[in-house]
Amino acid sequence: MEMSARELRRMAAAVDEQHREGMATMAADVAELHAETRRFRAQSRRSLLRNAAMGAGAVTIGGSVLSFASLLPAAAQEKEPELADDDIAAFAESVELAAVEAYAAAAATGKLDPPVVEVGTMFAGHHAEHAKAFGGAAGAKATGRANVKLLEAVAGQLKAAKDQKSVLQVAYDLENAAVGTYMFAVGALKSQAALALTASILPVESQHAVVLGTALAKPPADVVPPFETAEKAIDPSKFPASK
Repeated sequence: MEMSARELRRMAAAVDEQHREGMATMAADVAELHAETRRFRAQSRRSLLRNAAMGAGAVTIGGSVLSFASLLPAAAQEKEPELADDDIAAFAESVELAAVEAYAAAAATGKLDPPVVEVGTMFAGHHAEHAKAFGGAAGAKATGRANVKLLEAVAGQLKAAKDQKSVLQVAYDLENAAVGTYMFAVGALKSQAALALTASILPVESQHAVVLGTALAKPPADVVPPFETAEKAIDPSKFPASK
């Protein structure tokens, strides 16, 4: 690795601090999400759409105001998203749990240096807590299970990985896929509380990718792109949440 173990731990500790700050309000965010859902159900569809148009046009992430419509693929902008907020949360839960198992599988390859395993274990812990938050948001639709098809895909990649760099590339790609998925979710979610929950998790997973990309000695423009997109999002129709 071109990055020293000390620098790797320093960057990971900074991400962990960001994660802890976001988790401090996570329970309140989930509670507000369910309260908001109950309020929405009491409204007519017309008033709901009016409120969404007036109050949910943009979200601030990292100081940048992003239009929801600009985050959706062109085809998705032409029709109302089919997934309800709790469906999206259940899917996100399955992705997070798959990430937890993926990091464990990566460590089990025996190809990672101890400092890398240490950081991977930390990131897996973040994903476990994010899964718990999304599971709480999904309510009755939560499955508590890792996404099977996603795990199968990652398992194949890890099996083919020949060295530490190859294993880190798998983790890097998975983190970027999670970021893309949540960027799409930001454009598809209807509830302000669900948006707040997703927007608090997304930057942490983005920083996971930054740490891994830096460890892989990727060019700065690749590790920290000018803006995030939903281009690499995980398609829930191809990787459905496990039942």
